[in-house]
Amino acid sequence: MTWRGILFDLDGTLTPIRSSWRHLHERLGLWTGRAEAHQRLFLEGRIDYAEFCRLDAQEWKGMSAGRLEAAAARIGYRPGIGVLMDAVRGSGLRTGIVSTGLTLLADRVKHELRIDDAQANHLEVVGGVISGRVEVAVTHGRKHEAVARFCGRFGLDPAEVIAVGDSEGDLSMFAATGYAIAFHPADEAVARGADAVVDGPGLEDLAAALPLQGLSRSGRPARPSRRPRGLSAEAR
Repeated sequence: MTWRGILFDLDGTLTPIRSSWRHLHERLGLWTGRAEAHQRLFLEGRIDYAEFCRLDAQEWKGMSAGRLEAAAARIGYRPGIGVLMDAVRGSGLRTGIVSTGLTLLADRVKHELRIDDAQANHLEVVGGVISGRVEVAVTHGRKHEAVARFCGRFGLDPAEVIAVGDSEGDLSMFAATGYAIAFHPADEAVARGADAVVDGPGLEDLAAALPLQGLSRSGRPARPSRRPRGLSAEAR
């Protein structure tokens, strides 16, 4: 198999934070007793992901966009990001981010890491102020739609694309691509949904596990032997 593209989840994969929505609320003092209730409603199946995003965006209505961007700017990368990106760029793969987080983080990462494409959810800003409206481009559990858009933009077959993620929200992306790697998977269901499991501790371990050198006897890249940790799942 010739691999021509790779798609990364962002929260919990390239960055150490499990949810950029929650992280930003915590940084701004809006999580406890407020935004956490939206996530609970979503996890309990009482609201859909679009409503979850709408409610969360409303928490920031009237806030300076610069204040939120400053909070997002403090989100760093997992150790080994340089090794990973050197390996990916050296292979000539088309690169993309698929995140159910926000474009204000995904676009920054795209620029800093020189990634070809980034898909995430967009907060509307009017006159430098957050309007409280959000355009949901990537829905939780429907990342396969983003895979199709990525492949359409770059003329790729989904079977030629590698997917990397950590949560059950990435499973549809795993299923839609040719090879899936669960990096620090949130639970066993995520690990089972992938072709390979990498438990770290850094992104250099992920770089070493990419199927860029050689194939197994079955014609599929060899599966690393590392096993996942039991981390709790959380809405993205």
